[in-house]
Amino acid sequence: MNNLTVFGLPTNRWIQEARRDHYRKRAREEGYRSRAAYKFLEAQRKYGLVKRGDIVVDLGAWPGGISQALAKIVGSEGLVIAVDRRKFKEFNEGNIVTLQLDLLEDDVASEIKKVLNGKLVDFLISDASPSFSGIRDVDVLKQIELTERSYEVARELVRRGGSVMLKALECNELRELERELRKEFKLVRRFIPKATRKSSSELYLIGMGKLV
Repeated sequence: MNNLTVFGLPTNRWIQEARRDHYRKRAREEGYRSRAAYKFLEAQRKYGLVKRGDIVVDLGAWPGGISQALAKIVGSEGLVIAVDRRKFKEFNEGNIVTLQLDLLEDDVASEIKKVLNGKLVDFLISDASPSFSGIRDVDVLKQIELTERSYEVARELVRRGGSVMLKALECNELRELERELRKEFKLVRRFIPKATRKSSSELYLIGMGKLV
């Protein structure tokens, strides 16, 4: 059974590729710039993280699929601040503001505060990923650095009662970060979207009900 193939690929790998192709095709059909939108939307259906009129921040947002999904939910009364070191193609959505900033090198929180004009954020999501080398130990450290930095930004910007969703890779350092989130949020969950590759150790830490 383990030697079964479909179109020359091992069965498990073919299923994974078909699933990714499904989400890519769906994204094109529904006008999203990336299939990452469906990772957030699945979490939204499960946890109800965002509502109409919310102010939200999307870190590591390029090319903008998640920002588009957020913009639909928050509506014209809300605001999406999309942040990435890469330049965005202009959005059609009028409630998305873009900032070209490097999460590790720029004072991201201060720049976002200039847009907020004294307000706080209802929800922050980070889908930031490094340029992977293929060396797991190196890549894990790069990812946890981005995850921790995203959490630092969230601590400055997210209001009491607000929520976060942070991309991460499974590692020892992640457990420490998870413990920190449990001190700051009423409820913390690990979430693995269906659009994530089965072979990937990618997950999201979701914190709901910020306590301070």
